[in-house]
Amino acid sequence: MNKDSPQDVRRERMTFYPVIVMSTIFCVSIFIVIAVTFGDQDVPVNRWVNKNANLILIVETILLTITAIGAMTVDRLRTLKRIAAEKEANPEEHAEDEPATEVNNNVG
Repeated sequence: MNKDSPQDVRRERMTFYPVIVMSTIFCVSIFIVIAVTFGDQDVPVNRWVNKNANLILIVETILLTITAIGAMTVDRLRTLKRIAAEKEANPEEHAEDEPATEVNNNVG
């Protein structure tokens, strides 16, 4: 097993940075909606938040889900690519990972 360089590790972590940003925006939005419930309902900002909060949270949830699934997909593809490269570089070390291809046809 080879050691990943710091640049590779940093690049792999960057895959999930958009998820962190979207999660932070989502949490701040929820905190704003909660804070608005304790404030004066006649203030224009509170009326706007009360009117649009559902739509905003739905859109943020969809974007967060897409971002998270995208990041997991990219991470999985990179992992499979790295595993394939390791198997290609050291086929004898990964021989036990291959499924058996012989079938025992003896009936008896």
